[in-house]
Amino acid sequence: MTKFNPISDKIAVVIKQFRLKKSSEFFADKYSEPYILSFAIDEHGTKEASIDFNILSFPKVKKGDVVSFDDQGHLVYGPKKPGNFLSYSILFMESDKDIRELGKIIEEIIKAKAFDDSMKTLLSLANNYTRIAFVVQKIAEVLAIQLKNNKDDELFRRNGTLFKDSKPPFDILRTYQSENNFIQMQTAIIPLSSSNQLGSQVKKIKLK
Repeated sequence: MTKFNPISDKIAVVIKQFRLKKSSEFFADKYSEPYILSFAIDEHGTKEASIDFNILSFPKVKKGDVVSFDDQGHLVYGPKKPGNFLSYSILFMESDKDIRELGKIIEEIIKAKAFDDSMKTLLSLANNYTRIAFVVQKIAEVLAIQLKNNKDDELFRRNGTLFKDSKPPFDILRTYQSENNFIQMQTAIIPLSSSNQLGSQVKKIKLK
């Protein structure tokens, strides 16, 4: 690739693959219904009070199964120009219900007045990189609690914050592996001018 320009070039945060190490359910041989909920806030999002959000569900996954994403990977953020910083959170949840309406349910949680008011207050404080990580972690915490009330189990949570002025900028071309007892996952930061539109796309939710 040509030299990456952190001001003019777009980036994407993607999940390359994950492995379900075990289910949260008691019966180990039962199919699981995991889903990935991710959201991100860049410098522009702090100014316009918006969250970049994506969700993807996986019916019939068994213990030990590896789910991989070809080409670009599953989008957590972008492709966009983040500005000076970007913070993101990835939640792996397990549902014990029909997950076809999951995206609608989660969007309703995010747009609910109590969530909306509290997140707008937090975003108003996130005017620089020292606070954005706290805000994103708080959003993840609130969402996880709400989803647990909906009888969904949290399997894994990963947070990250990227900076334009780091070397390399935004940790571009780096891949990270992380895991706990339930999930092993691989995340990458890549330069990406446009999505191939084949997978689940990132959606912007603007707080009222």
